[in-house]
Amino acid sequence: RKWQVTDCFFGGSFDIPTEERLRIDRPYYRIDKDALQHVLSPQNANYRVVLANHMSEAISTNLYSPTGSLLHDDTGSTIRLRTTSSPPDDSDTRSIRAKLIVDCTGHETKLVLKDTASPSLPAGFQIAYGALVTVDDTSSPDPSKIGPYDKEAMTLFDYRTDHFDGDEERRQKAERSPTFMYAMPIKGNQIFFEETSLVARPAISFQECKERCLTRLEHLGIRVMDVEEEEFCYIPMGGALPAKQQRVIAFGGAAAMVHPSTGYNLCRNMMGAGAVAKAIQDGLMVGDGADAVRKHVNLDKVAGSAYDAMWSPENVAQRNFAVFGGEYLMKQNVEGLRGFFDGFFRLPLGMWAGFLAGWPGLPNNDKHETWIARLTFGLTFVSKLPPKVGLNMFLSIVSYSLSEGIALPQSVTPLFGKPGSYDYQDIPKNQGDVAAKNEARRMIEESKMDVDVPVPFEDESSSVKKEIDAVPST
Repeated sequence: RKWQVTDCFFGGSFDIPTEERLRIDRPYYRIDKDALQHVLSPQNANYRVVLANHMSEAISTNLYSPTGSLLHDDTGSTIRLRTTSSPPDDSDTRSIRAKLIVDCTGHETKLVLKDTASPSLPAGFQIAYGALVTVDDTSSPDPSKIGPYDKEAMTLFDYRTDHFDGDEERRQKAERSPTFMYAMPIKGNQIFFEETSLVARPAISFQECKERCLTRLEHLGIRVMDVEEEEFCYIPMGGALPAKQQRVIAFGGAAAMVHPSTGYNLCRNMMGAGAVAKAIQDGLMVGDGADAVRKHVNLDKVAGSAYDAMWSPENVAQRNFAVFGGEYLMKQNVEGLRGFFDGFFRLPLGMWAGFLAGWPGLPNNDKHETWIARLTFGLTFVSKLPPKVGLNMFLSIVSYSLSEGIALPQSVTPLFGKPGSYDYQDIPKNQGDVAAKNEARRMIEESKMDVDVPVPFEDESSSVKKEIDAVPST
């Protein structure tokens, strides 16, 4: 479904009337997840599906528990899978052999370790309670609307809190830990409502979101006749990136690809998938087109190239900028968020749209993929904010940079270099000084001294046995 325009309500602060609507002249799309899955799963595709669960947990780089559940060698990996939900035994497990393993099990993966070498804050969480409902609109004064929500528009944010007027305790709680309504008219009097906590640590409760949703609808005079579906949204945002030098290739949530400020993920994954697939293909094959052949390669190096396709130093710097955004947002009360987003959507289209996308290849990402572009965005953004919010953001930038190190300054200046690369680093062989050892061996061989010349162990053991055999018995 496509809505031609997107609406927001940020009234209640900074002299913005409660009923004032901010209309963004940009369309909003709802993806049909079943159709998308069908398109991405062609019947003639050269793959097979195994319905099973893995049983492995990474305990160190490329080491897993229980022993033997996931093993890597120079030609591939072997993983044991559990085919039933009962405790495993030999009869309900099977082993799968693969050249490489790509882990798409989500943010809380057990197959991939998180990076502990670089400082990072724990993930925040986007929590939402949603319901697809049918409403009674027979007595609506305006048939083109459901409550204040236009049927031909997608309402992305409603951050108003007037539905708690008269209940001081709940109002103060909603202002300290804000949530917003997301309203998506589907057809006729069918609409999807979702009360959302953008990002918080710890997460706000689902029950709190549900109660706020129902209170808001009652206040707006929207009477629900039937609840067709309920949705419980849980999206980890930010947190550490995967550790380097791992053979298993994390992707999607497992690789922390979720936008750290917004929770958006689908378009980022689809754009990133092509780059990662190409890196793997190029690493495994030599030649072009029909002449390409599979070659024996260092699979750790191929995995490193795949990770670098996701998290190049430039991508990591752009993510670090967005991570600060998420940390800033989760510390704001409702007044701060109203001012933040009212200013955000008054930026030039390319700037705010590029920030929401935030991935190479997506529209307007050029407004954010270099340090100078991000610095320009930041300075322009602050100029659009209410003075109180702008000052708060400036102080947050200083505080965050002092407490969390160079990640943010590195993303907006050239002074601190670039973040580290995921490219595979060869492990130097521990050979010592070969020239010195060879010289010593040659000089020993040429020496006239009556001493044994060092020999390989097998020769030495043979020599010892002859000496023993030569000793006269008594």
